[in-house]
Amino acid sequence: MRDRLLWLTSLLFVAWLVWSETSFQFYEQSLGRDLGLSVSRVSLIAGSFLVPYGLLQIPVGRLLDQGRLDRWLWMAALLASGFSVAFAFSHDLPGLMLSRMGMGMACAVAFPASALIARKTLPAKRFPLAMGLTDSLLGWGAAFAAFVPLVLPSAAWRHLVIVQALLLAVLVVVPVIVLTQGRTVLVCAPDRHRSQSAVPWTPTAVGQVIRACLIYAWGGGFVFGLAQYGLISGLRGWSGERMQWMSLTMSLGIALGMVLSGYLGSCALRRGRVLLTGTVLNGLALLALLQLPNHATAPLGASALCLGLGLGAAVLAFPLAEEGAPQGHTAFTVAIVNTTGTVMGGVMAIVSGLILQASAPGDVMPVLMVYGLLALFGVAIALGLVFRPSVVQDLS
Repeated sequence: MRDRLLWLTSLLFVAWLVWSETSFQFYEQSLGRDLGLSVSRVSLIAGSFLVPYGLLQIPVGRLLDQGRLDRWLWMAALLASGFSVAFAFSHDLPGLMLSRMGMGMACAVAFPASALIARKTLPAKRFPLAMGLTDSLLGWGAAFAAFVPLVLPSAAWRHLVIVQALLLAVLVVVPVIVLTQGRTVLVCAPDRHRSQSAVPWTPTAVGQVIRACLIYAWGGGFVFGLAQYGLISGLRGWSGERMQWMSLTMSLGIALGMVLSGYLGSCALRRGRVLLTGTVLNGLALLALLQLPNHATAPLGASALCLGLGLGAAVLAFPLAEEGAPQGHTAFTVAIVNTTGTVMGGVMAIVSGLILQASAPGDVMPVLMVYGLLALFGVAIALGLVFRPSVVQDLS
């Protein structure tokens, strides 16, 4: 029971990091005005979180597979809370960047730790659904980040960051210490029946992990590259409030799509068809968002929801990679896949910025070409999974 409570607590950490990172886009303008920072410097602050977050996940994943997971979890959450407080009280560019970098480094523990707890605590057949629930927090956290400015439009950004820091300490740090104090928890010890040195990586295993990385690169490229509709809304002239509502709708679609895909993906034979359905739905929804007239509010909202639902299929990358990799490498494998999506998302975010800067208002053709190719890439990967199933299916 304590191990499952620990997993639920780790989910709160994942939800917090998404909320903390995503909420920046909703107060970055007020931050820039308060401190007299240019747009380029504000973008440096925004990017200072994702870079260390993405780079550290792989070495952190290897360390987590060695054990003492509880200690890593509460220490990382405590550091993230402390760096959040430092960010709230910073008044210059170096202080803001360093504190955001510290937050990203600490949060690198959250996702692979949660995946490892789920793998060791829950039945093996429930791992895809567990990853669907975990990764759906990308949508729920982003939706909450979009919802807060709608409810509290005049909230100061410093106050919001301090509240975030306090909530992390209360909801994650304290419960993890209480749950693991004075006793050995199952997930804290390395799995004695899985010797990492005795189970080598085979070419088949490496190939399946690479395939999983390509799937998540497709999803990450869309999620971060579209920047919660910053690109599309900028070119189509949407108001800030409309962009927030569209972002909220897409985020809810991502969350629902990931849970549904995780549930359906519990059966390995269905994963290829689920992924193919998601990639095709994603491509059609993108086309509708770029071509529908601005006054078609309901169809645009439905397209935003469908775009998110389609992207939810990317969560199937995690069970695909974990089942193909050698036993005892869960956190490491999950970290590799998640880092690939994060890096691809960062690349596409830069591409989106260049498109927005170079394109005239109303010109959506560059977006259609770039993201259309990415959508076709996702369909191709899905077709490959349909016609050449995973290692688990091949061996059964």
